[in-house]
Amino acid sequence: MDLKWNQWALSALFLLAGVAEATVFNVKNYGAHPDGKTDIRKALISAWNDSCESIQPSTVLIPKGTYLLGPVVLKGPCKTPSIEFQVQGLVQAPPDPASFKTDGWIGFQYIDGLTVSGGGTFDGQGHKAWTINNCAANPHNCRMPPISLRFDFVNNTMIRDITSLNSKNFHINIFQSNDLTLKNLNILAPGDSANTDGIHIGDSARIHITDIVIATGDDCISIGPGTRNVNVTRVICGPGHGISIGSLGMYKGEAEVNGVFVKNSTFINTQNGVRIKTWPSSPVGTASNIVFEDLIMNNVFNPVILDQEYCPHLKCTKHNPSLVKLSNITINKIRGTSLSQLPVLIACSRGAPCENVKIGNINLKYNGTEGPAQSTSSNVKPILFGQQIPPFINI
Repeated sequence: MDLKWNQWALSALFLLAGVAEATVFNVKNYGAHPDGKTDIRKALISAWNDSCESIQPSTVLIPKGTYLLGPVVLKGPCKTPSIEFQVQGLVQAPPDPASFKTDGWIGFQYIDGLTVSGGGTFDGQGHKAWTINNCAANPHNCRMPPISLRFDFVNNTMIRDITSLNSKNFHINIFQSNDLTLKNLNILAPGDSANTDGIHIGDSARIHITDIVIATGDDCISIGPGTRNVNVTRVICGPGHGISIGSLGMYKGEAEVNGVFVKNSTFINTQNGVRIKTWPSSPVGTASNIVFEDLIMNNVFNPVILDQEYCPHLKCTKHNPSLVKLSNITINKIRGTSLSQLPVLIACSRGAPCENVKIGNINLKYNGTEGPAQSTSSNVKPILFGQQIPPFINI
């Protein structure tokens, strides 16, 4: 009796406050079994559809336990004013990448007012996929493994308090979405796992990433064409390839990158710290209004690198310069240790020299024995301020 009264009282308080209590759609009530063997896809889709049709705020709940989930797309638009996908348990993908006919494991599409939360874990079980993934070396002759969590055409979304583990490909992919916040996440895969970018963003705006630990085999965060107004703060990155803008200039007509701010973050044993990369022989493009500030580098091979001749696996030609214009870039308060003699390398394009690049307050100690270190730039006249350790040379 007391429990029922408390539930009634709580509902009454919500109503008096003008806030509707969320209706919970528990996948176990739709036949999901936490045995780690029975695919809960049908149960989840049914729970999602009922939640989406609710006129009250709603929650789809995967409670504690271990669940097997095959590839699924959870679609809107929804009637509910807000929908929460709450995972408290361990959700595992089928381990064999051949069982996926699409490029994603769990997809969210055409939703406004989504929250993904719950403290649970999405396990992509990517070990088998990593051993057969040759897409980095053969991008035009391979089948990409599925991305763990896809957010396509979603707006006003919060992703918080979850773990993404051992994705087969990217952990989180954001495409044509606006006003997303990602916070308090753990994104984890071995340092030698193939193509396991933590968060990839493309054609999206107003993305806030904060208080996240990312340890992967590729970029911790990668920012693609058409991305605007991205704020990254308090991220711990490593192992991995760092935080990258690009690569840019692969295709004609790419939308500009504008407004990327990476601040107050730490990089530990990564290949790169912060990086901008564009392809040589590229069509015209732009990336501007970029700030890398207050960053700690701990045994990072390339703490700061702008590379406009990015050409992995020699799968391109360097006969012509990149035509992606980089401008209005500030690099400030970068400190720690470098594993390379060139801790700050600014290699701009001779075809579209960088403009308004400000570099200051650099204190990066070289942890090596190959001679003195120096920072260099080319095809740009950087504006230097504050200390420069090691010294900066414009070549």
